[in-house]
Amino acid sequence: MKTKLLALAVACATASFAANAAVSDTWSAGAAAGYVYGFDHHDDIPFEKEGYGLKLNGEYNFTNWFGLGAGYDYTAKQHIGEGDNRSSLHSNIAEAYGRFAYALDNNGSDIFFKVGPTVTWASAYGETHHKYGAVAGIGGQYAFNDNLAVRAGYDYFYKNMKRDGTRIDNGMFYVGVQYTFGAKKPAPAPVAAPAQKTVRVTENHTLDAGILFPFDGSNLSAEGKQAVAEVVNSSSNLQNTEFEVYGYTDRIGSDAYNNKLSQKRADAVAAELQNNGVTNLKASQGRGKANPVTGDKCNSVQGRKALIDCLAADRRVEVVVTGDTTKIQKQ
Repeated sequence: MKTKLLALAVACATASFAANAAVSDTWSAGAAAGYVYGFDHHDDIPFEKEGYGLKLNGEYNFTNWFGLGAGYDYTAKQHIGEGDNRSSLHSNIAEAYGRFAYALDNNGSDIFFKVGPTVTWASAYGETHHKYGAVAGIGGQYAFNDNLAVRAGYDYFYKNMKRDGTRIDNGMFYVGVQYTFGAKKPAPAPVAAPAQKTVRVTENHTLDAGILFPFDGSNLSAEGKQAVAEVVNSSSNLQNTEFEVYGYTDRIGSDAYNNKLSQKRADAVAAELQNNGVTNLKASQGRGKANPVTGDKCNSVQGRKALIDCLAADRRVEVVVTGDTTKIQKQ
């Protein structure tokens, strides 16, 4: 008989659910099944003590160690009397209880003790009588995660039935699967920042001398100062910057004159860079008519004015900015 009832308890437990009670500020609800054994405190009435029981409960957990619960229990398959006077005994029990737990982890695993009042409606011989009593229980539960757990325990119901001077108490071993509502989700793990590496880059800025200076002059115009400021702003994303300034003229005029003019223009731009906060000026050099960008395309141009216009691109100041920047590495 015991083996069959225990098998029934386990089978019912696998198809039922209850509450994961050891997580703070959560509601829980559940069900379980188990084996019932009665205690007859007056042996003058024959009593078949073994039966089975079913449980439903709901709980609110204020902390991970204390909660309040209410439940419904049903016991059956017990018998009292014998022969023609034999009757089945089944009970419907309403219980309220406090639950005191010792938490084993943060998911809801614990061991616990419960105690509280009961009202029992016991039916036998075609009659139903209700009695006030109490329940005390111990148990433990293992939580698979924040929501699902399995609970097993033993409840002792005091004064399950009292009739004609005979008091019957019941004990229930039970197993249940449990579920918690409202468990707080753990904060997501911080996402690792993408791997970065520092690289050295070079930016080349070519400034038109026609905007920077008057023709054949080396004093920066207002537009020229603005152009230099834009170079500084464009390099603000770089670290550990170094600036180099190179001045160029066209091929018209002597080498000595062009070298002197290109140096003055390079120095004027370098000074304006410093006015805009540049501190690491690596070079300021005039290169005269070297490195023309027009190549030979103006060789066939006739007339001084037309040649000056054609060679405009050669008259320039180049600012070379070198600095460190970070790039995301591909995984």
